[in-house]
Amino acid sequence: MRIDMHVHTKASDGLYRPSDVVRMAAAAGLDVIAISDHDTVQGIDEARGAAAETRLRVVPAVEINSYHGDTEYHILGYWVDHTSVTLRSSLGELQKARIDRMHKVIARLGEIGITLTPEEVMVFAEEGSVGRPHIARALVKKKYASSVRDAFNKYIAEGKPAYVPRSKLSPREAIAIITSASGLAVLAHPGLWGGDELIPQLAAWGIIGIEAYSPDHTPSQIRHYLGMAKEHGLIVTGGSDFHGWGDNAAMRIGSVCTPPDQFALLQAKAKRSS
Repeated sequence: MRIDMHVHTKASDGLYRPSDVVRMAAAAGLDVIAISDHDTVQGIDEARGAAAETRLRVVPAVEINSYHGDTEYHILGYWVDHTSVTLRSSLGELQKARIDRMHKVIARLGEIGITLTPEEVMVFAEEGSVGRPHIARALVKKKYASSVRDAFNKYIAEGKPAYVPRSKLSPREAIAIITSASGLAVLAHPGLWGGDELIPQLAAWGIIGIEAYSPDHTPSQIRHYLGMAKEHGLIVTGGSDFHGWGDNAAMRIGSVCTPPDQFALLQAKAKRSS
């Protein structure tokens, strides 16, 4: 089996609609994908509808950004009940914070002479969960930047003139949102941010897995996180973190996968918690 447990769609900051992502995954020969958009589950029903015409299975998921001190932790939630009113309410609050952040970024851009409106950004976000990639694409369209990466590097990456930090939900709060919707919490690409010293505490708070296989990890980091997973009794997952906008070959859908035996453990836990 080929299993990509970290895939984004246009419901958040991916480039393609959920149905298009499903078709791409099926064409790539994948058996399972997790639709894990940032702070939203809006793309899951469309993805599942498209997958019904293929042999592909779609795991309902979400990715929630959180902070402990100055360190960022992304928490993936697998097999969440995406129809849960409580879950959708919690995610709705996170999306409001994203809109507030967008307005603050636009204001800072204005301070350095760059004119951008919320409407110009939302053309790219549509009804999805707005994020910096949408701002970057609007900057490219208005020729303030040559590419999404260029827009980040010039204006909106951390340390740049229009950077605004996210609202700081804690990892414990993110895990609680996931588990309250019957989901399984997994730490995403830990090598991207650091802060490994918190992993034992994250396990105590309820994560059951760690994304050791990620395009953001070097071979030595993969070995390190495999060791941490073994030490703390965590399931090992993997995924491409596919977005579709300027992804390199390492981030193409299906480029990084979860080992089938680990997926079986994850699925068994999901069945026991449902």
